[in-house]
Amino acid sequence: MDLKNLPGGCGNAVADMQADVTMTMSRDDFIKMFAGQMNPTSAFMTGRLKVKGNLGLAMKLENMMKSLQAKL
Repeated sequence: MDLKNLPGGCGNAVADMQADVTMTMSRDDFIKMFAGQMNPTSAFMTGRLKVKGNLGLAMKLENMMKSLQAKL
C-alpha cells in the first residue's frame, strides 16, 4: 500500500521500490483491522502484525484508520 505518493495505491510491491515501513499480516486479519474489529497495536503485540522499518510510521496507521472509520 502506497500512502506516501499521490494518488496512493495498493498492489504487489515492485522490486526497485524502497518502503519506509513494511507491515505483514494475514488477509483475514487485514480485513478485520480495517473494519475496526481488530486493534493494530494489539495485533502487533500478539504477533499477528509484523513490522519492518520505521515503527513510527506504522503507529500512524492506527490514527489514520480511526479517522477513516469515523467518516464511514
